[in-house]
Amino acid sequence: MPDTVITTADTGLGTTYERWALSRFLETLPPLAEVLEGPDDGMTGICGLNSLPLGRGGADVTLWLPERPAEAAFARSVWKRYAPQDALRVDTAPLEFPFPYPDSAFDLVWNFNVMPRLPDPEVALREMARCSRRFVLVFVPNRRNYGFPLHRLHHRVAGEPWEHGDAAWMHPAPWKRLFEQIGLRKVRAFHVDCPWWPDIVNPAELLADFLPPLRHRLRAAEPEQRARWEADSLPYYDPQAYPEIHRRMERLAFFERLPFILQIPFAHHIGILGEKRL
Repeated sequence: MPDTVITTADTGLGTTYERWALSRFLETLPPLAEVLEGPDDGMTGICGLNSLPLGRGGADVTLWLPERPAEAAFARSVWKRYAPQDALRVDTAPLEFPFPYPDSAFDLVWNFNVMPRLPDPEVALREMARCSRRFVLVFVPNRRNYGFPLHRLHHRVAGEPWEHGDAAWMHPAPWKRLFEQIGLRKVRAFHVDCPWWPDIVNPAELLADFLPPLRHRLRAAEPEQRARWEADSLPYYDPQAYPEIHRRMERLAFFERLPFILQIPFAHHIGILGEKRL
């Protein structure tokens, strides 16, 4: 992938909140010695940073970013700044089945916003379970978010292909069944990234496509015009240096504290966590 298309900054309130909410959840997991994140990374913004809270917490992290060497190199440079003590390994081997890792090699195998886009999510989950000795965790988009229908309509209006994967996998039910079928226990579904705004990547772009005469005026509302976090100033990992950002995220997180059923219209992502039988 050419360097010119590498994302080198997180932009917009949506990415800021998404990254903050995910990091906060990961910090609640029990201590982990070895972690595999992959295949790939579906987070908007800078690629390869999702497991940073785990690395900063003492886990040795392996990132699998299939055929993305430029993003892998940039991720390494960011990790050196925020988790210099972590024994990070970044693989760029192509996606293949079986996965290129031994049985029961990691305490946690996980990925974010990836599974519905894979050619065979069921096979991928079985491989994740094979490589894990304890936890398997996936995050997928929530098709019941109130902005999801508008998001799909936007793709049609703009003539853009739908690149987010099979919507059948964007619901907790098939994942819970599959987790249990492959022998995982203590399976639980939960929501993460539950702000009040709809799950739309760029609202300004959406409005511009629906209302072309306003396109020029709406440029000022694009994410990079409202918030931009460069790799050397990411606010998620240093609350003391960015206290106001963290206070603002806490104020926006009121839906995160609601019961599961009340979160459904607002949640951007569903998490499913399972544990292998020992």
